[in-house]
Amino acid sequence: MAPRYEKTQEKGIARLVRGLSSMFISKNFADLQVVLGDRTWLVHRNIVCCRSDFFARACEGAFMEGKECIVGLHDDDPAVVDRMFHYIYHNAYDDADTDVAPVLLNVRMVAIAEKYFVDHLAHLAISKLNHFAADAWATLGFADAIEEAYTTTADSDRALRNTLLDIVVQHAHDLFDSQQTTFAHFQAMAARTPSFSAEVTGRLAPPLAAFADLGIYRCPYKCRVLFASSMRETQWFNWFCPQCARVMPSKSFIWWQKHRMVLRPSVEVADGYGGN
Repeated sequence: MAPRYEKTQEKGIARLVRGLSSMFISKNFADLQVVLGDRTWLVHRNIVCCRSDFFARACEGAFMEGKECIVGLHDDDPAVVDRMFHYIYHNAYDDADTDVAPVLLNVRMVAIAEKYFVDHLAHLAISKLNHFAADAWATLGFADAIEEAYTTTADSDRALRNTLLDIVVQHAHDLFDSQQTTFAHFQAMAARTPSFSAEVTGRLAPPLAAFADLGIYRCPYKCRVLFASSMRETQWFNWFCPQCARVMPSKSFIWWQKHRMVLRPSVEVADGYGGN
């Protein structure tokens, strides 16, 4: 049984957290203005600067000189900034009551966490993204989230990109099927986001420098397994599927294009199960 003083400490910590959270609403003793366009947030330097290295550096000079501290932000979404400050005070943010898909919002939260060096916010956003993306992979918002992840966050942010790649690879049969118009938006995104296309191709087939021009195809039969091949237009292609054990003898390059994925790899990948 825990000592009585530990319960007293827990109650005290809970009151402290509630007190910090209430300051976000009341604005009592706020001593920092953050301005973005026509929006202004009144916040507390002692709280914000402890959670964000960006704001700590921005306020350091003004604090030492006793000046009023005003920090201007640029090129940010006010709704995302508002959630960033909510996280700083509450250690949480709402991603349900929003005009954008939760998967897209959480990618934006990762981006703003990286931009302003907000402690642990990116970890929470990636965790929430993983939760929503597992069921949202077939939505327009999922494709938009991938595009923003690859254009607004650091290349070194592997946790975010790996989360998205894992889900894409899991559903690649459907997402890259050119005969399914449902995923035309996703396929268009992949075509204009070469860094994503390169990485997902690398997941589907490992790199190998021996093949300079390679396509990714699917088994024409029910198993629909994916394979990589360096077929040429002048070739007739024999292929054996290791998944369903069906043989597709002597089909032309033109015939095989009906079963080629929309994604055109921008990296070289290994030849699949087959030969000339």
